[in-house]
Amino acid sequence: MLLILSLSSSAQYPFESFDSIHYEVFNNWVKYDWLDSKKSYHQTLTLNKFYQNKDSLTIQLSSFLDANKDSSYIRIFRNKHQIQKIFEPMRYLSYAIWGPLIVADFNNDSLNDLKLNISYMSNGLGMISRIIYLLQTKEGLFKKISYDDNLGNGNRPERDFEKNGKFEIITMTLNNYNKHNYWTFDLFEFVNDELRNVDDKFEYPIMVQFLKKPNYRVTDEISKEKMNDFKLIIPRNIDIK
Repeated sequence: MLLILSLSSSAQYPFESFDSIHYEVFNNWVKYDWLDSKKSYHQTLTLNKFYQNKDSLTIQLSSFLDANKDSSYIRIFRNKHQIQKIFEPMRYLSYAIWGPLIVADFNNDSLNDLKLNISYMSNGLGMISRIIYLLQTKEGLFKKISYDDNLGNGNRPERDFEKNGKFEIITMTLNNYNKHNYWTFDLFEFVNDELRNVDDKFEYPIMVQFLKKPNYRVTDEISKEKMNDFKLIIPRNIDIK
């Protein structure tokens, strides 16, 4: 099943006024729930003609029900032959909310990359997600960058702040200040397949008060100088392999 997303919705948060990256979205996961028999859980998805030479790609995520192994593995297959096994320091079992597999050129090198969002835990105000980028190399392998985010179920598109064809990543965290909770948004970009904070370039971070009703307005209760105290230098619990 293939869906093409234009992701050009009406603006809500300030960053949603900028153009978003174009995605291909695949959601035909095949699930293998072996928790009772093998204490493991797997999800697999195959993309036909993924590579530039039309080779297929299969991605398999495996988690384990083991108190001493709070971890997962990402296996990559090219034409059904495993080419990579990547460690991921989180555990995703059948109760996690799996988003689709998203395909786009995230780092602007003309190669297809992969993105996953898996919501696996609640903090009381929203779901915590594990965001996983798999950046394709010239050799057809992948470099993984993953981190925690307060995205919840769904996807937050990357945005082109400078209108130069390069897309910034927006992270979302929850912070408390002066007895109120605020969503804090930081900006990052890929530089040499690493994430670099670019808040200063665009007058970020911005903070939006958490209310019991929809709210997208940047607060005027916190100065821009004070917002910088909540700036993320790197995304939370980042892991690079």
